[in-house]
Amino acid sequence: MSKLAAYPVVKEYKLEQEYRFELPEMYRKLAEETLRETDEIRVQALAHMREWIVNNKHIHKVRMDDSFLLRFLRAQKLSVVMACEALERYLTWRKMYPTWVKGASFAEPIIRQIYDAGALSVLGQDSAGRTVILIQTEPLANWNTTPMARVVMLLVETLLEWEEVQIGGLLVLLDYTGTSKKLFEIWGMTELKIIMEGLCRAYPLQYREVHGALVPKIGIPVVEQALSFTPPKFRELVHCHAAVEDLWKHLEPSITPTKYGGTLDLDAVNKKFADRIEQLQSVVLGLDEMEIDLDHYSALWDEQNPDLMEAKAFKNLSFD
Repeated sequence: MSKLAAYPVVKEYKLEQEYRFELPEMYRKLAEETLRETDEIRVQALAHMREWIVNNKHIHKVRMDDSFLLRFLRAQKLSVVMACEALERYLTWRKMYPTWVKGASFAEPIIRQIYDAGALSVLGQDSAGRTVILIQTEPLANWNTTPMARVVMLLVETLLEWEEVQIGGLLVLLDYTGTSKKLFEIWGMTELKIIMEGLCRAYPLQYREVHGALVPKIGIPVVEQALSFTPPKFRELVHCHAAVEDLWKHLEPSITPTKYGGTLDLDAVNKKFADRIEQLQSVVLGLDEMEIDLDHYSALWDEQNPDLMEAKAFKNLSFD
C-alpha cells in the first residue's frame, strides 16, 4: 500500500471532486435504513456543515473533506446540528489531552511494540456490515496507561477513515483470559474518565454491541467504574460472559481466529491492519494541525463535564 498524504486543514479547502459512494450496495442500504442517508440528504448535510464551520470563529483549522465530516454526520444520523456539536467535542478532547493523541504513529517505538504484542486486532466486517474488533487484554499489563491510550487512539483514528466503520459501526469483543491484576491497578479514576469520555462521547464511534468474557474478580470494580463514565445507551450494549466460548457465538466463521476454532490467521490480520496504519500515517498525523479556540471550548467542556475538570491537568503530562 502506498502512503496517503495528509488532508489540508484550512476552511477555504476546495473539493477536487464531488463525493461518490463507492462502497458495496449493502452499505448504501444500511446507511439509508439506519442513518437516514440518501444522496440528496448527504449533499445538503455536507454543505450546511461546511457553512457552519466557515462561520464558526472558534474553529480555526479543521479538515473539510467529505470523509472527515461524514464521520460526524453519520454518527448523528445526518443531523447537522448534532454533528457540529460532535465535531466540537472531538476537537476539544484532542486539544485538552494531546499526550494521548498528538504524534501517535508507528514511528514511536513503544506504539509499534504494543501493537505487535497482538492485544488489538481488527478481524474484518461481518455480514451485517459491522467491523469486528478483538481486544485480548492479557498483554496490556506490560505498559503504562499513556502509551496504551496512544495505541488505542491511533487505532480509532485509522478505523474512522473507513466509511465501512462510519456506516456499519463496531462489534467489540474483549477477552480477559489470563489478565493480571496489574492491568486494573494502573488505571486511576481520572484516566478512566478521560479514555471513556473520548471513546464514548468525543469520538464519533458507533458501537453496535460490546461483549466481554472472563473478567477477573479483581477487575470487576474497575470495569464497573469505567462503565459509569459512559452514556446509558452505551451501557445497554455491553454484555458480560462467564466463558470465553460465549464470545465466539457472536462471530461468523470467516472472521473467527484459529485459536478460537475458526480459520482466521490473527498474525496475518494484524499485519494487514498494520499496513493500513502505515498507509494512513500522514493522514492521521495531519489531524494534529487542526486548531480551535481552546479557552472557549474548555470553558464549555467544564460546564458540560464538571466531573472531568480535574482531568485537564493531563494535557501537560509527558509520555510514560
